[in-house]
Amino acid sequence: MASVQLIVFDLDGTLIQSNIDYMGIRDKVREMLIDLVSPDEYQIIKDTPTTILNLVELVKEKDTVGGFYEKAWQIVEEAEQIGYEQAKIDDDVHSTLTTLQLENLDIAIFTNNSRKLTDYGMKQFELHQYTDVIITRDDVEEAKPNPEGLFKIMNHFNKSTKQTIFIGDSWLDAETAQVAGVDFIYFGDSSASGTRRKKIEVNKVVNKISEILNYI
Repeated sequence: MASVQLIVFDLDGTLIQSNIDYMGIRDKVREMLIDLVSPDEYQIIKDTPTTILNLVELVKEKDTVGGFYEKAWQIVEEAEQIGYEQAKIDDDVHSTLTTLQLENLDIAIFTNNSRKLTDYGMKQFELHQYTDVIITRDDVEEAKPNPEGLFKIMNHFNKSTKQTIFIGDSWLDAETAQVAGVDFIYFGDSSASGTRRKKIEVNKVVNKISEILNYI
């Protein structure tokens, strides 16, 4: 991977370890659809792997009366904020990012968190000093696993897929990289939160952020 010039990180679960209950959020938003679709439709929705953001959009699509969509976003944003207020950062994150900077590598963030939450986390853990290129769900038409944000970042730096690697902790990140044709490094273990319905197939796995330096 000697040709790597651009490192793109997921944020939550990768650089920042929050306490966001993603499974709980997903269940609450999904349950809202009980009042919006038929029992058969709900069973299909319940049995189909999907993202929280897709579920929120489905609530919007099915909400003909009004009120459910706003409530769905309230559930998501309140839970995200609580999770970030209890967040922490691993000891090797700053030193690793500093090393990448010293190697003249470009660094960027691509997250499905909101801009407000992302800015809060970046400020809380003093991560802005490493990059000002940050793509959140508010900056794209389609969030991960759509690679729109990844392509925006590569275009900004004028880097190719072969010059870019993406580092994340979930199937969303792995699929995003796969669709984009970008090399992927999986951060975590084989049973990370949010992966229970979709197996991650990756060649490179790290348990500490500093271990990515072995691939640069």
